Amino acid sequence: MRLRSEQKNAIIEKLQDYYYTEHEKELGIIGAENLYDFFMKNCAPLIYDLAIEDAQGVILQQFESVREDIEVLKKR
Repeated sequence: MRLRSEQKNAIIEKLQDYYYTEHEKELGIIGAENLYDFFMKNCAPLIYDLAIEDAQGVILQQFESVREDIEVLKKR
């Protein structure tokens, strides 16, 4: 998964802010980029797959609703 440069930079800033808030220490740009790379490699694919599964569930529910509406319209 690739993000735009400004999105990546925003996440890196949030990581640095979080680290400072939690540990009262500065997290340098290299450390923050390494942490970002770790999450993108190990966590992002799992989160992406869960989002796809959620979207699939919504689409299947909508399809079922449309199918039920069509059945009501049939003249028997």
